[in-house]
Order: sequence, then C-alpha cells, then structure tokens
Amino acid sequence: MNKILIIGAGQLGSRHLQGALQSTLQLSITVVDPSSESLNVAKERAEQITIVNSKSKVQYIQSLPSKESFDVCIIATSAPVRAKVTASLLAENKVCYIIFEKVLFQALHEYTEVAALLKKHNVISWVNCPRRLSPSYQQIKELLNADEPLSMKVSGSGWGMACNSIHFIDLFSYLCSESNLQATESNLNAELLESKRSGFYELTGKVKFMIGKHSLELECTATDEVAIQVSVLSNSNTIKVDEIEGIINATGTSLEQKFKHEVKYQSELTGLNIDEILNTETSSLTPFKESCQLHTPMIELYLRHINNVLNKSLLACPIT
Repeated sequence: MNKILIIGAGQLGSRHLQGALQSTLQLSITVVDPSSESLNVAKERAEQITIVNSKSKVQYIQSLPSKESFDVCIIATSAPVRAKVTASLLAENKVCYIIFEKVLFQALHEYTEVAALLKKHNVISWVNCPRRLSPSYQQIKELLNADEPLSMKVSGSGWGMACNSIHFIDLFSYLCSESNLQATESNLNAELLESKRSGFYELTGKVKFMIGKHSLELECTATDEVAIQVSVLSNSNTIKVDEIEGIINATGTSLEQKFKHEVKYQSELTGLNIDEILNTETSSLTPFKESCQLHTPMIELYLRHINNVLNKSLLACPIT
C-alpha cells in the first residue's frame, strides 16, 4: 500500500485530501494538523466525496509522525512554517517525494536551506502551480513558436497579487520553457492591503519580469470584483484569456479560434498528481529547483517594497 502524508488540513489541505481519495491506487493517507477543528473539516470534506479505491484509508493526527516512511508528502501549511515543518519531517522520517504548496517560503535563506535538506535526504520534490496542468494552457503552449520572443501580461482586479503572482510567473516560465527569472520594474502602490489572513499583506500596482528575451507584466487594481485577463503575444500569435469568463481567443498567421478555458479544482488534481508520481516517478508540476528560481526574484521585490512602505527591515516577506 502506498503511504501518503498531508501536512496541513486547512482550506487547501482538505482539498488535497479530497483529491488524494480520487487516486486509482490503494493509499494509506495520514493527515496532520495541530488544530482539531481543521482535522474535523478535513474529515467532513473527505466524507463528501466517493472514494475511487475502496481499499484506501485515512487517519488524522495532530503532530508529525516519527520513524515512518512515506511515498508522497504534500506540505500544505502556511508559508511562515513551511521550511521548519519540512526540516522536522525529514529529521524523523523517510520521504521519497514532496509536493510543496506556495508561496514556497517567506525568507530568502529558507530556499537554499530547504534545497540542501532535500539533497541531503535524497528527496525529489515539486511545487504545486497547477496552471501548467490546464489543458487550455497546454494548448496555448502548442500554438507558440519557441524561437519567438514572448510577451505576456496579466491584468485585472482583486486577484491577490501578493499570494497569486507566483501562479502567473510559473505559467510564464512554462510557456517560454525557461526559469531564469529577473525582476526589471516595480510600480507597486504604497498602500498595503490587509490580507484575508491575519498578519499578511496584499499588493496592488504593476511589476515587470524577464526570462531571457521573454517579458511578463503583472498588474492588479484594488477592487472587490475579481477580474483576470491574460494576454500572450508573439510575432505569430495573439492569445487572450478571460479566466473569470472562461474564454480564450487566439489569432495567428493562419488561424483564428475561440475555445473554452476550464480550470480544475485542487480536489480534481491531487489524485492525478499522486498517480503520476507513483506510476512514473516524475511529475508534470514545477520542479523544486526551477520554482526557487521563480520565487526568489519575486520575494526580493515584494519584501523590499513592503519594507520601504512600513519603514522596517523584515527578513520574511509577509505574504502567503
């Protein structure tokens, strides 16, 4: 039986549990969270779905296991404790594969420290930025000519720039098949918005990044209405995605087409991710090393801005 560990049973962790129970494989799933309330929510959500493999089972505990071996671990804690939890997990247990939630870590030193830990314990890991798993974005990638410079822009309102930028940075990296990200311009607004989660901030304004010859612009305004427009431009193609309406318009040198953009929920993806890892020993998710290259310029940029606004010298960027 394949052993799965889910650390963090909150909003996202409980959806990972639902997804894991959609795996075709026989799984022994352990869900860890210090909060009994969170564990109860996870139990309730697990009972809301039909388990695909009737022989799979779940247990719920409030502290990390010790002296055990796990095939796949999903670390779905909040960003401030993720590095510490990873270190504690690997100090006491054997883990083959890890899927990390994002934002990965708040402090820059944690990226190198966790990378060293993973290497020391021979753990293969990925980061859960699932837009690259979307069939419509995979279809967009097929339309693009890899030799042409790519210009991508994400604009809209209320989409959570601080916590969700990494999703679009990862998508940008996927579309241009490179990961050496550099921040090139920042026009973030001085007003910091209180995040829905206590102690965290949200950002508005505009930032720009480059990967080689390819450019990315992110822009978000502060309104309650959520709007997300993604445009992907190259010499041969103009592709526009309305993520909220679920519509894609693509025009190119020899084609014009309109098709639906459908987003799968995490509860529909985790089982597929687990099956892929256990059956093939690899994953279509973003490799940890590549994701670090995408995270660190963003964290540097946002941390510098927040410190300037607050007139502080924080070492950890308060976004999650």
